[in-house]
Amino acid sequence: MSLEDPKTIRKLWIGFYVVLGLLVLADPKLLELVHILEHDPHHAAHFIVDGWPEFYPIYGFVCCVVMVVVSKKLVGALLMRPDTYYDHSPLDPTRDQKGRRLSQ
Repeated sequence: MSLEDPKTIRKLWIGFYVVLGLLVLADPKLLELVHILEHDPHHAAHFIVDGWPEFYPIYGFVCCVVMVVVSKKLVGALLMRPDTYYDHSPLDPTRDQKGRRLSQ
């Protein structure tokens, strides 16, 4: 059983999905909806969306996607270098510090 084996990778993905599904099914709001748990008045919803079943897993997933996209666009734009960044030597006398050719 090697991690490079496609069968092992597939089994791991299936295991991750099973665990994720069990965690989503263990949501207290969903358990209240199917009458497995009693409604706790101390944990009542403050807003309309707080009372929806599966609101928090969906909210967490959307926030995670937004963080990844924003960090990729914003931080990527700040840190990204051109593809030709390492094509010249910093000691090359025919180029300036940014790698542009010096006019002669």
